[in-house]
Amino acid sequence: MPEQVIAVNMGQLEVSRRGGDVLAALGLGSCVAVCVYDPRVRMGGMIHVVLPSSAIGREREGPAKFADLGVPRLVAAMVKEGGSHQRLRLVMAGGANVLSSMNHGNALDIGSRNVAAVLAALETEKLSVWKSDVGGKTSRTVRLSVASGTVRVKTLRMGEKVLATLGGGNGQGSD
Repeated sequence: MPEQVIAVNMGQLEVSRRGGDVLAALGLGSCVAVCVYDPRVRMGGMIHVVLPSSAIGREREGPAKFADLGVPRLVAAMVKEGGSHQRLRLVMAGGANVLSSMNHGNALDIGSRNVAAVLAALETEKLSVWKSDVGGKTSRTVRLSVASGTVRVKTLRMGEKVLATLGGGNGQGSD
């Protein structure tokens, strides 16, 4: 089956059961990609979180844009499409402080706030992250293969690596 890359752009979420699909969030700076996988039904989902909270009152811009609204919607979409909440395996990547090199220090560290907001939303959903690649000062690209549950992270400095294989038998992921 030919591979079909589906871009998960800023503020979007996608869910797929098609084995040839690869969900991809490109160029994550302070944004966070949350990848969700149900290994039994081989279904994957991804959200591209831009901001931590919808409290700024701009939900109409898209609820997937905000961690507090988007993460629960991603989980609900996975369950609606046939996934089981109990089987969901999650990884996240992104949340870099890309502005730190511009002498802004931590004053504009949206990345760490996004990571904290995603973790809080997952805690509310009674879910936890199996593996993560967050923080630092480098942008990332994240790809989730629906066929295998393999999550790859790529940076300019470090190249591409397998962050986790969520379709594995023990659920712990693997390097």
